Amino acid sequence: MARVYCQLCGKLIADRSRYVRHPRWPADRSLRICTDCYHTRPRCKACGIPMAASLPGGLCPTCAESIPICQGCGRPVQGSFLVFDGRVFCPDCSQSRPACDGCGAPQTDERWQLSDGRILCVACHMNAVYSPDEARALYEQMKSVALHSLGLKLNVPTGLALVDRNQLAEIIRQQSNGDLSLDPEKTLGIYARRGMKRGIYVQTGLPRALLTQIAAHEFAHAWQGENCPLLREPLMHEGFAEWTAYQILDQYGYAGLQKQMLARTDVYGQGLRWALDLEQRVGMEGLIAACRTAQQAA
Repeated sequence: MARVYCQLCGKLIADRSRYVRHPRWPADRSLRICTDCYHTRPRCKACGIPMAASLPGGLCPTCAESIPICQGCGRPVQGSFLVFDGRVFCPDCSQSRPACDGCGAPQTDERWQLSDGRILCVACHMNAVYSPDEARALYEQMKSVALHSLGLKLNVPTGLALVDRNQLAEIIRQQSNGDLSLDPEKTLGIYARRGMKRGIYVQTGLPRALLTQIAAHEFAHAWQGENCPLLREPLMHEGFAEWTAYQILDQYGYAGLQKQMLARTDVYGQGLRWALDLEQRVGMEGLIAACRTAQQAA
């Protein structure tokens, strides 16, 4: 008579054994285990079958393939959930955990706090730009994309500098002359001009894709400063800058950020939709000409 061994502990089954099956297994597949393992082994939180060891989220390998695990609490998510850049969060964690200052995802136990108080999730930290040299290289690449895809370039040297949130808030206060139309706590970048000196200032620690978006938006404001300095109408002013960033992100394949831009309901989202509609009617060159003259968009 052939010997039978427990498929969990590997010991010879000398007395009674149990057969267990997963609902998703084919009819000819089952798990034969000894009585001790049947009563003492950890069980999958989804299907209830005994396991050799507890996997992340308390799921068996079969359930782990189909049931998402919340990145916040580590529990399997059986119902609705939210997804941030491929990471799943249950409704409780989505509502109760503070948001990452980079992407807005709920914070987990693995996070990084920057010197200015911002807290980044692991995904944002791994893709964050802290080096001025890396930031300048991304900025130069972005300017090349703007030139070749949109025909936009700056004639006056305008560099990019990384600053922390507190430094950026001070630049905003100096630039606004007391009129704080920009919220220093929510603004990620700004194009600033002091006399003949011009510069783009962006928060350090932004993910590469987000830094590219912010730099492109402020680059467009710098272009406006050279080509249509009297343009102040908010919808056109911010809409053209968002359109520029949107088109440049398209060249990089950052569809997720583009979707977020289109979903905004403030002047930035409204302006972007206005610009895309005008581009559809008069073309890219017509939109740029409208920004130059300002009369066509009135």
